Amino acid sequence: MKKMFLSMLAGMMALGAMAQGGKFTVTSTFEGHSDSVALILVDAMTDKTVAEEVHPVTGKPIEMSCDLNDAARLYVVFRNNGYKSHMVIPAIPGERLEIVRDRNKVTQLQGSQFYTDYNVAEQSVEKEHMAMANFVGECQHKIQTGTPQDQVMKEYEEKAPVLAKALSDAVNNYVKAHPDQDAAAALIAMLDDDDEAMEAAAALLTERARGSVAANLYKGILAQAQKEAEEEARQQSMEGNPAPDFTLNDINGKPLALSSLRGKWVIIDFWGSWCHWCIKGIPEMKEYYAKYSDKLEILGVDCNDTVEKWKAAVAKHELPWLHVYCDMDVEEGNPLALYGVRGFPTKVVVDPKGNLAKIIVGEDPAFYEYLDEVLK
Repeated sequence: MKKMFLSMLAGMMALGAMAQGGKFTVTSTFEGHSDSVALILVDAMTDKTVAEEVHPVTGKPIEMSCDLNDAARLYVVFRNNGYKSHMVIPAIPGERLEIVRDRNKVTQLQGSQFYTDYNVAEQSVEKEHMAMANFVGECQHKIQTGTPQDQVMKEYEEKAPVLAKALSDAVNNYVKAHPDQDAAAALIAMLDDDDEAMEAAAALLTERARGSVAANLYKGILAQAQKEAEEEARQQSMEGNPAPDFTLNDINGKPLALSSLRGKWVIIDFWGSWCHWCIKGIPEMKEYYAKYSDKLEILGVDCNDTVEKWKAAVAKHELPWLHVYCDMDVEEGNPLALYGVRGFPTKVVVDPKGNLAKIIVGEDPAFYEYLDEVLK
């Protein structure tokens, strides 16, 4: 069913893309916030940032205006004394958004008709959406404060499906009642963790609404899910075959090739100083590096950092293994593309003969179980 839907989706994307772009404007005073607010627009179909502004909150109106060629996600990031919170609002070409946020942080969306409709749509699912968001936040907090990951995952698998269904039902109820409304099409993107739920909700829309620019908000998520599935399949097909070779400069500015490490097991660790889970996994990585020092080498590939931040992080965390720097602006031979890296950290295990043995995304206990299995 999913493949059939995605095939149909390709035609719908073309229809949505035909709509003309236009100027999108957002205004607000963000009452009650004393620090600053960042407004970030991310294209729904390409997932690339198209505009970003940071404004101090002074009580005077803040405005951001830019040309959009397609639907986008507006991230409103509040910064207060070092603490961050955010909300995500659809951004539609040609529409005008006014965010009314009082001192109790109650938010109302006003402006053009699309936002009047979307404000009603969002409020109709607010209870279920907040229940799911709060539960996910609680799970993340438990992991960050030391609760074993498998314990949190068990709790998540028990409770999340119930909460997800409640949210899906709430969205479907709104879409059924407003099948030709652009705001209903935009609301479907709220089901971004459940491709099948988005597909089912989209089927309730009229053909016109499925072809609207607003529908690209959920179409972009489904397209990204398809791309990630294809990358995962490609990664799995790489296992057992020669690991793609690459050469990057090490921390002393000298070229270092992956192939030069043949003869030992090698972990290619794609990481960055900005990545919470990358840093959280360092102590256990150090433990295993020492445990199997005669059989194992680690090659840290820093991504999305400046050279200065990369070197500072290596020194700060006292990382004893080899390090190279990945210049994200260089496309040819970029190891991120060679290995289909889609999240951080990603750990690639290469055997002593230079064959790719395993790819694991995220800080997963299964990674260390695998190392014990192959290196004992």
